[in-house]
Amino acid sequence: MRLGLIALALLPAATLGCGYSIRAPFDKSVKTVFVPVLKTRTFRRDLNLNLTEMIQKEIMHRTPYKVVGNPEGADTILEGTINYENKNIIVENPFNLPRQLNTTVTVAVKWTHNPPTEAEKSAGPTIVSETVNFVPEAGETSLTAFYAVNQRLATQVVDMMEQPWFNEADVKGSNGP
Repeated sequence: MRLGLIALALLPAATLGCGYSIRAPFDKSVKTVFVPVLKTRTFRRDLNLNLTEMIQKEIMHRTPYKVVGNPEGADTILEGTINYENKNIIVENPFNLPRQLNTTVTVAVKWTHNPPTEAEKSAGPTIVSETVNFVPEAGETSLTAFYAVNQRLATQVVDMMEQPWFNEADVKGSNGP
């Protein structure tokens, strides 16, 4: 019993030395983000508008950043392009009607300072993709499936806005396994 209390008392001191932190994993130097309407190379109507709105709401909900309406007042700019969207039949019933389908959306996103640094100018976008299955017989529609895909994509994009847990020097300095 006594040993357990001592271990419990030493636990916070031990974890502080390991680099653990309870602070928010976002860059404190960034205060505002401008998110223009995503470009699209697909023919599905309003997919880019819905995804842009979801990304903006996710940023406002989960990060300390404020989404602004024009690039002049923004510290950073998050822009993207929907490169691919598709709806496929996975399973058909005996009458060749779709029983289960999936939707896939792929987006290229780039988060840069305003104005971008030289390294950011030459860096390529990050590709984010998501797939959702849906069953029309259960009342699910392609609209609800694309909504779910967009919600997952917005979550992934905001997750990528977190600071990394390592420094670039740590990665470059390691000699590998």
